[in-house]
Amino acid sequence: MTTDLFYPAPEGLPVPVNPPRGDDGIHRLLSGTDWRQVLQLGSDRLVRAGALWLYGFLDEAHRLTQQDSSPEGAYWHALVHRSEGDFSNALYWFGRAGAHPVQARLRTRVQEAMEERSTEGWQTLVGSPRWEPARLVELCERSSRGEPAHPAVLREAVRMEYNLLMEYVLAQARS
Repeated sequence: MTTDLFYPAPEGLPVPVNPPRGDDGIHRLLSGTDWRQVLQLGSDRLVRAGALWLYGFLDEAHRLTQQDSSPEGAYWHALVHRSEGDFSNALYWFGRAGAHPVQARLRTRVQEAMEERSTEGWQTLVGSPRWEPARLVELCERSSRGEPAHPAVLREAVRMEYNLLMEYVLAQARS
């Protein structure tokens, strides 16, 4: 068994806001596997939290993120609240995460996507020299209200963010 189940994110995941819960089999597999042993990790709490979030198990992911005071725990916590539609709380947790190393890489990836594709929608996310989580939160909030919010850009940006954060968390847990 490897990370294929949750990293990189399978096609169609994550769902940015109000994701459907995955099926019971996925939940049992994600929750019941000792990822520390399988992946040779020091801790699997944040890996498990991210994988649960990916499949829409927000309550379970939320409980795990609340047990972790690291910047990565705060970052996952922000993603949980953003997915729930609790946007102000998401911004609070992004603030707690601080200027996370994932954000610089995310901004670079979004900038590259903007250069490779039509800039429409992407420029919404890259308005300053630093990544601003509030821009993606705003796009999610607009989408949740049914406003045109560039859904393809939103899905791809959230997918990039998840993959970068999971990659970072896996690397940290292995060291």
